[in-house]
Amino acid sequence: MAAGQSRRMGRANKLTTPWRGKPLVRHVWDAAAGSKLSPLVVVTGHESDAVQAALPAGVHSVHNSDFESGMAGSIRSGIYRLQGHMPVVILLGDMPLVTKDHIDALIAAFEAAGSDKAIVVSTCDGNPGNPVLFGKAHFAALKMLEGDQGAKSVVAAQAGNVIKIEIGEAGRRDFDTPDMFEL
Repeated sequence: MAAGQSRRMGRANKLTTPWRGKPLVRHVWDAAAGSKLSPLVVVTGHESDAVQAALPAGVHSVHNSDFESGMAGSIRSGIYRLQGHMPVVILLGDMPLVTKDHIDALIAAFEAAGSDKAIVVSTCDGNPGNPVLFGKAHFAALKMLEGDQGAKSVVAAQAGNVIKIEIGEAGRRDFDTPDMFEL
């Protein structure tokens, strides 16, 4: 997901702000592209042309025209675009510490569960974080999300189907403010 307005960054769009030699969103893209995920779709919104320009040519994207209302619109946009595929991993474009190995660990846990009802949640010190993998059984609930709460309500409602994978600081560390870029 790469549709947010970066309000806490001031005037800069955090997704296109360079970190360690490339735009922040490109780190997340590279991790996803190096993982077992396929197909990959970027959900854009705020400054979508600039975000798209920060990514490799030919990246498939879907524009969330409702990006101002919050994360749920981006989740819905992505789910509608990918609903024929299973599972779906929701990655946030401002979490560059997530690696391909983290993403592949989520996929491996889902495959080991053997159920489209599984939800695999990244954790940091046991606390829920991102990314999160959703089996196909949850697509209807994801399409019903509203506002800026993300998919926490879907995870909470399906506690019996949740598998937690510890990925450490990568599962919690997002880059919302200029000082985060000093990491």
